[in-house]
Amino acid sequence: MGRYWFAGIALVSGVAALKTGLIVAFVLEPASADWATVTGLFAFFFALTSAVAYLCILQIQKYQGEQRKMRLAPGGGEPVAKESVIARYAPDWGLSQAEADVAMFVAKGFSNSEVAEMRGCAIATVKSQLSSIYQKSGLGSRYQLIAFVTDEVCASASIADTEKKTRAALVPTRRVLPLVGRSKFSDPERLRA
Repeated sequence: MGRYWFAGIALVSGVAALKTGLIVAFVLEPASADWATVTGLFAFFFALTSAVAYLCILQIQKYQGEQRKMRLAPGGGEPVAKESVIARYAPDWGLSQAEADVAMFVAKGFSNSEVAEMRGCAIATVKSQLSSIYQKSGLGSRYQLIAFVTDEVCASASIADTEKKTRAALVPTRRVLPLVGRSKFSDPERLRA
């Protein structure tokens, strides 16, 4: 992570230096530009470029978040899975990443000891996280969690299947299937001609 910060600061500094150099060379007279003016211009352009870069990063993160939500939505392009259901509901329930991981393992049918072993933590930690999951989600037990996730997967698969059938119905089969084995007289469009 540190090298990304270093690269970002270096890039912003380079852009600010370039802008300062262009202003000094083309707007101000280089001979009359004193050190305070150049430093002030550099600080101004550094701050301005940093603000623009920060806003761009926020917009990119927002866009990526929206794209992720669209992929996790029913029929959003990814195969329907228990992971996507947990990922879709975790922010609404306010689950931490560790709680979402535990919920995913439990929804897949793993026991508390298996979850603890896979996550490298104590069984008591898993039990504590499960009670937090039940409290935040409003579900009462691991069986209700499994049933909820299974119902959501089935509903999402049904929606995706319905959308797929609707799209397939819009494409005439005659144009999709190859004409191998058809005689020229079995094609109704040719008979009309």
